[in-house]
Amino acid sequence: MKILLASAIVLFSLPGFSQEVYKINANKFCADAVGIPYQSDNFSDEEWEQFKHCLNVLRTYKVK
Repeated sequence: MKILLASAIVLFSLPGFSQEVYKINANKFCADAVGIPYQSDNFSDEEWEQFKHCLNVLRTYKVK
């Protein structure tokens, strides 16, 4: 058990794992997550609120 815990600490503390950056299109991601077509104006008020919430969550984690 101690070896497993030590391995996890070493593995997740390596700079390569914590510094990787992936670029995503937040609008596309949230549109897909909510289930509306990207760049569409055909959505309900509830879907719009879910879309805005998704963008706010991504901003919290500084996803661009």
